[in-house]
Amino acid sequence: MITSEIVAIGKNSIVENDPLVILFGPEATNSLKDVALIQKFDQKAPKFNLKRGARIRIREHEYEITFCGKLVNANLSGVGHATLCFEPVPDTPLQSAIYLSPEKFPGFSVGDKITYIF
Repeated sequence: MITSEIVAIGKNSIVENDPLVILFGPEATNSLKDVALIQKFDQKAPKFNLKRGARIRIREHEYEITFCGKLVNANLSGVGHATLCFEPVPDTPLQSAIYLSPEKFPGFSVGDKITYIF
């Protein structure tokens, strides 16, 4: 289990009626910080092993991973990056994305915790 905290929310990171958010670690460039939620992990150099069936908790909301792209674990471990998609898995899913069920967007605030349970 790995936990992160949302430490910043980019001004263009949450778009109404768009069921996804982009996550990055604090070292993201300024242009990425505008379109991303910045998360800081509770441990140094976390090693992720997320896969279908694992869970993610955002505040009191718990989600099941329905698809985990092949780039997700390395990207999260390296630069804290993943795209969280609150929608059904499409025919051609993003390889840097985690698709979650239920497909209900939780909303985000600075200070929110994200817990990756695997």
